Amino acid sequence: MKGSRNSLTSLRIFLEAARALNFSRTAESLHLTQSAVSKHISALEDRLGCPLFKRLPTGLRLTHAGALYLERVAAGLRLIDEADALVARPGSRVALNLAVSPSFAQFCLIPGLREFFELHPEVRVNVRPRLLYGRDRAERFDAEIQLHTGHVAGMSAQYLCGREMTLVAAPDLLARTPVRGVEDLEQLTLLKRAQRGYGWDEWKAEVAPLWRGPGASAPEYEGFSVLLPAVLAGLGVAIVPLCMVLDHLRAGALVRPLGEVVEGRYGYFLLQPRPNVGGPYADALCAWVTERAGRLDAQVQALR
Repeated sequence: MKGSRNSLTSLRIFLEAARALNFSRTAESLHLTQSAVSKHISALEDRLGCPLFKRLPTGLRLTHAGALYLERVAAGLRLIDEADALVARPGSRVALNLAVSPSFAQFCLIPGLREFFELHPEVRVNVRPRLLYGRDRAERFDAEIQLHTGHVAGMSAQYLCGREMTLVAAPDLLARTPVRGVEDLEQLTLLKRAQRGYGWDEWKAEVAPLWRGPGASAPEYEGFSVLLPAVLAGLGVAIVPLCMVLDHLRAGALVRPLGEVVEGRYGYFLLQPRPNVGGPYADALCAWVTERAGRLDAQVQALR
């Protein structure tokens, strides 16, 4: 551990320990002894002059300093690995890790991702369906696309699309029960999204403030990745982001019976960690995501 830099071996051991939060599991995954792992972490903490982990009876927990160190070490090691791969294996592809809201990945990102690969065949994108909260905080991503209001601690946020929401239904459902006004919705099953954002209350506050809306017993679906298939199957009507159903509307698989557009508080944002050390390939992916979202947003504005 002497010299001006901590050894790459110690940094990789720290990275794995931060992921596992257990020295025994870290030792197993790296084929080391637990004593060796502990010595590397202790030496690293001695050199930095602060603890990186809280040692608890139930396992490890990152300290505030450890969390800050992890963010930068993970990014730095990824860049080193990229450089090694590009020089040692020129034909290899750079791997980027992208965390995406599952429904955005399904309906907005993946249908156009081949375009990015045609522009950048040297890049591989690992698409991980993740929500912003309630996940393993040891995971690190080059960028994220999440449903949010735009203010996330420790990350830059750039709005992509999705604030515009609308009521949609399957055409065969409306053929059986026509909807000419809000009062006709009483004859249909009103489907609710269980997660935050795109609620009936926000929609009806602008469209029909005096209408009671769906009752407490109305069916709930966890996210758009399950809510939209339910609407497509004719199980009911729902409020959805307009950018997510453009292809379904063009194909006639869904219709907007009231033709309204309501602007809500939530939208899809491109998030990048601060400081941003993603490198040119991550920048290229983010630039493409932004450009594609701009095209989707332009189509949404044309429908307004």
